Amino acid sequence: MEPDVTGSQQNGEGDSEAKAGTEDMMNASMSTKSNRITRLPLTRIKNIMKTDPDVTLASQESVLLIAKATEMFLQHFAKMSYGHTARSKRKTIKRQDIDLSVEALDAYAFLEGMLE
Repeated sequence: MEPDVTGSQQNGEGDSEAKAGTEDMMNASMSTKSNRITRLPLTRIKNIMKTDPDVTLASQESVLLIAKATEMFLQHFAKMSYGHTARSKRKTIKRQDIDLSVEALDAYAFLEGMLE
């Protein structure tokens, strides 16, 4: 037997209230989750973003997106560098491993000469 649905929920009036409550809960969880989504300090990233004269305001969402993208880039780059280290049967990443990673992908060409 199905539960009895009465009142405003039967007519669909309670749907908007339920959606609003769900959105509030999601926003609250996102604000607490944002601290755990990235390991990089969001305040420092926001300050770096503001050093660009074209940037006057940076929303929290944009700062979070930049932080996550930076973290993912560094993670991928570190894995590539460690791959060169492991092939050389070493445990410590050296500069030559980083240089090999930069040379391996054209997408990393902008990093050439940065460590000099």
